Amino acid sequence: MKGFAVGIVLAVVGLALWLTTKEVETPIFSLSKAGLILAIVGGAEALFALLGLGKKANK
Repeated sequence: MKGFAVGIVLAVVGLALWLTTKEVETPIFSLSKAGLILAIVGGAEALFALLGLGKKANK
């Protein structure tokens, strides 16, 4: 359950960064791209956590 919660938090923070920082450019990377990556990683982590919970329930 902890992995699912972390994934959801990452996805929400990533979406917030992606949607609110389109105009902000930093010298190294853009915050909107970092937010999109965080959202994707968070969604994948939540999905894998749910799949893991489903496998444990079947045993």
